[in-house]
Amino acid sequence: MLKLEKEVIQGGMGAGVSNFRLARKVSSRGGLGVVSGTALDTIMVRRLQDHKLDVELIFALENFPDKKLTQKIIDKYFKKGRKSKTAKYHPAPYPRFKQDSKGILSLKDSSRGPNLEELLIVSNFVEVFLAKQGHSNPVGINYLHKIQWPLMTSIYGAMIADVDVVLIGAGLPKEIPEVMENISEGKNSKISIPVIDGKDYLLEFDPKVLSEQPKLDIPFFLGIVSNHLGVKAVPQSDGYVFEGEIAGGHNAPARSKELNEKGEPNYGKKDEIDEGKLNMLLGQNSQRKNNTIQPYWLAGGYANKLNEALEMGADGIQVGTPFAFSRESGIEPKLKRKVIQEIMGGTEAHTSPIASPTGFPLKVVQVKDTLSQKEIYDERERICNLGYLVELYERDGEVDTRCPADDLERYEKDGGNVEDTIDKVCLCNALTSTVGLGSPGEVPLVTSGSDFSVVKALVKEHGIDYGVEDVMRYILKS
Repeated sequence: MLKLEKEVIQGGMGAGVSNFRLARKVSSRGGLGVVSGTALDTIMVRRLQDHKLDVELIFALENFPDKKLTQKIIDKYFKKGRKSKTAKYHPAPYPRFKQDSKGILSLKDSSRGPNLEELLIVSNFVEVFLAKQGHSNPVGINYLHKIQWPLMTSIYGAMIADVDVVLIGAGLPKEIPEVMENISEGKNSKISIPVIDGKDYLLEFDPKVLSEQPKLDIPFFLGIVSNHLGVKAVPQSDGYVFEGEIAGGHNAPARSKELNEKGEPNYGKKDEIDEGKLNMLLGQNSQRKNNTIQPYWLAGGYANKLNEALEMGADGIQVGTPFAFSRESGIEPKLKRKVIQEIMGGTEAHTSPIASPTGFPLKVVQVKDTLSQKEIYDERERICNLGYLVELYERDGEVDTRCPADDLERYEKDGGNVEDTIDKVCLCNALTSTVGLGSPGEVPLVTSGSDFSVVKALVKEHGIDYGVEDVMRYILKS
């Protein structure tokens, strides 16, 4: 297994923000480049329809071990001529589930072309494969545990591309080490998945979905947690990333249910790392893991505090926000420039306790002409047509899906409580728009950490078009 000796881990951000180009550049410059594993099937098929990155995408598809499968994908999504801006994308299949005689769930094969499992496997392979081109350094992929239904399938695709590190946050991914071991051996894997109005179900993945089983190595696994308690909750991780409250994107819920004067979660002492308890828990884990102390990295405002983190005992830091606005990130260039200009003008990121359908707090940058503005949010037609953040619910012994960001009548008809829909944002459509792959008419939403000090310093020194090399030099000087 890889021994991860990297002082700088690049955060796995958004859907397509941490794309293969950003991760490739970071890894080639000595950090751990990380691609985002969110919505990669949609990102891949939309890139193909837009004829974006044709040479690289086709090269990656040609290197996938199942050529018949990738040809099916090319035949369905890679048409002659670029899709017009007003035309709708041909979608990846919406997630649906079937149950076997024992009630165990699996993804339903409801597509005449490449099905959802196949697209998840291939798209995760493609993103990791491309991130690993042109250098020999490790590459990671980041997932959200709150989006459980595609996890096993996605990890399988990344492992086929020989991903070096899997990082998972937004939940407690304690079952993932066993899943990766099973996948490496070609065995079925199961994880528990919560179902509203019913018991938790088991979701199964069979890697024999491919005709030939490639030989796979088990990646290094990093659990992304908020404090020392995560060590106890996810003891089998190979290491940890501790994300503080100012880290970007989704945050762990605060222990206190009260909100501050800005309407944000009120984080306090109980949410912080207790260094004494952390060292004790790591010591206990080492007795179960060949007397090896698990390494850890600190995240959330540490881009200018590398030496401080090392002195605390960390192996390094994870950095997101400065990379998110770098030249190589996937944010659509015009939007990126606009956001940076507003950051330089004093805009802030607001931590909404309710915007995300996941139920986790979410940091949203307040930017004009995005869904951060209430009048734009109110004007948008509510629809759930991508389905990554669906919740599973049980009715009459059957499991179906619904989303609190969907149409109110449809959500209520499906047994949902309308109060749960208040101010919920369709992150699936918004975040694909942020990287220039949105459905026609969908407005972007920009997420980040709340500390913009390093972004401002980089812009003042290198201009609005600063790059990964500038970020790495800045971090390593700190």
